[in-house]
Amino acid sequence: MPLFQSVLAKVSIQTESSAWFIGLCLLAGVVYAYILYSKKTSWGKKVNTTLGILRGVLVAIVAFLLLGPMLNQVKFFDEKPVVVLAIDNSASLPATYDSTDFVQLKTRLESVQNELEAADIDVRIKSLQDYAPTFQTVAFDQQATNLQSLLKGIETDYEQQNLIGVVLASDGIHNYGRSPQFMTLNMPVYTVGLGDTIPAQDLSIKSINYNKVVYEGNRFPLNVEVFNNGFVGQSAEVQVLKEGKVVKSQRLQLQGDEQINSAEFILDAEKVGVESFRVQVVPLNGESSTVNNSRNVFLEVVDSKQRILVAARAPHPDIKALTSVIDKNEGTETVLYIESVTDVSPEGPFDLIILHQLPGFNELPSWLNSWIDNTNTLYITGTENLQPINERNEVVDYSSYGQTDNVSANVNPNFELFEVDDALLSRMETYPPLTVPYGQFTFKNAVEVLLYQKIGNIQTDRPLISIYNSDERKSAVFSGAGFWKWRLQEFALNDDQKLFDEIFGKLVQYLATKDDKRNFQINTTTNQYFDNEPVEFISDVYNELFEKVYDYSIDLTIADAQGARQEFDYVNSASRNFQLSGLTPGIYSFSASSTVNGQRETAQGTFSVEKLALEDINLTANHQLLRNIANNSGGQYLEEASISSITEMITALNAKPISRSDEKLQLILNNPLILILLLILVSGEWFIRKYNGTY
Repeated sequence: MPLFQSVLAKVSIQTESSAWFIGLCLLAGVVYAYILYSKKTSWGKKVNTTLGILRGVLVAIVAFLLLGPMLNQVKFFDEKPVVVLAIDNSASLPATYDSTDFVQLKTRLESVQNELEAADIDVRIKSLQDYAPTFQTVAFDQQATNLQSLLKGIETDYEQQNLIGVVLASDGIHNYGRSPQFMTLNMPVYTVGLGDTIPAQDLSIKSINYNKVVYEGNRFPLNVEVFNNGFVGQSAEVQVLKEGKVVKSQRLQLQGDEQINSAEFILDAEKVGVESFRVQVVPLNGESSTVNNSRNVFLEVVDSKQRILVAARAPHPDIKALTSVIDKNEGTETVLYIESVTDVSPEGPFDLIILHQLPGFNELPSWLNSWIDNTNTLYITGTENLQPINERNEVVDYSSYGQTDNVSANVNPNFELFEVDDALLSRMETYPPLTVPYGQFTFKNAVEVLLYQKIGNIQTDRPLISIYNSDERKSAVFSGAGFWKWRLQEFALNDDQKLFDEIFGKLVQYLATKDDKRNFQINTTTNQYFDNEPVEFISDVYNELFEKVYDYSIDLTIADAQGARQEFDYVNSASRNFQLSGLTPGIYSFSASSTVNGQRETAQGTFSVEKLALEDINLTANHQLLRNIANNSGGQYLEEASISSITEMITALNAKPISRSDEKLQLILNNPLILILLLILVSGEWFIRKYNGTY
């Protein structure tokens, strides 16, 4: 049945010009017709009068159309009451029903729809993801239930409409998004409790906890939480499989009903890329469902750790302060070299070399010289013998020596290479002053200043930490030494060293990270996706000046673990990334190519897609949640056996249609009838003149 019953109630013509202009349009038509047909003609007076009328009307209408008149149509209609039948079409619902019983359930819900429509109420069927024409077309395959999103979506869709209520048929299992129990709605919700509230005898994997990123060659823990219901005192075997083979197993003695039992495994990260493991609980006799007995685990195995060389002229507290910060990062390895103390030359390569008051009085070893030429560097100058440091660093040059200053530090508010937590900056005011070299300085290149020197309360433009990022390497200079005092003072006042660790941790991380200078780069927004979300590709193309450019054609090939390939073509855009939906769970590799600056550039990567199987974890209905939703919204909770009483409850509301109006304003010239009228006037005049022997 149509949602609206309407009749045309009012039609009017509007124009921005004064109504007097209509008279001028008529006058123009009369004058034009009089001038054209006032002469003597070969046809009779009646014919001449008819032609004059046709021409006068034509000119008057054309003149009136030049005023831009608008046709205003107002329609009045009755909007019938609307009821939304919301159905929880998650996979957990049919899992607790016999197939025949579930078909009967859908038939009963469809009967409610028909009865409400017979009572002159419009019914809309809404599933978790979309609207549907009938209950029979709804597929119960959703792997997550977000009842809050379902109800809020209905409220938004029918805002300002004659919505008198929502009937929510669900098992009350809410496992995704915000809780719907205490939400405020402007409509009554009548909830129908489906499913079985009695916990079935079952074992299920509740969750798996593990590090999502692991370094190649490392071992990592994997903790499996098994939820037990009905198997107290029995034992169950938990297995970890890789490529179909069991690599670890553990036997659990199940303790406590409706409790979690944990099994922990130590696994090896063997090769770089995305690795997949399958965790499963061997089914026991009597389990109600084995779907929730297994889950897949995906983790990213990355290349070996970053190696940072700390080379110093002599032992110094600064070295301990720096290494304490560096060693907090699991992905780094610190190598220490102290001149005249360390006998064995460290083996490279290194991602960053930190030189504390080096080069000094003595020549640097040849191996260190060669690594400095090809590695990112951080120079901590001290205050003595700066000439060798001036010659080696690419950042700053001091031209006079022999004097020092005591300074404190201020963070440059315009620094953009990385962020420093603003909430911690007030701690810098309590840092003790440092001794720095005094003299004229010159920047050798375009640098970014992280910290400026502050003398008393006076902010200077003299740098304390300066950073230069060239096309080949990064380099930074700390002008002075003795920052170990900062770390001690911060801990004494705050019981932690968050600001010190923030500044030096991010500085070291920035310097140790190698920039990707390729003209074509492609990455996914994350390395792990669920099967209900699209895989998103970030495609960056750069010109010869390393500026981002767009509208380049990109060829993308995706392959799964079995080697099956899919090919796609798209154009990179500044406004949106390329997205790909519908991939089945598994590990995927991708390769992309594009022609940039006349050359064919390629990039590769990997990602994984994991099944979002929240519905497999818990199959026990939660009708108390449905009661809460009904009570908070002013509705009522019903048991499944009372579905047939829904029609009586809704019709008892005695809801009436709402009278509404719909106003439509459009140019008269857009109406095809006007064009037809003009054509009739022109054609009629031409035909009469032709019939009477003239043009």
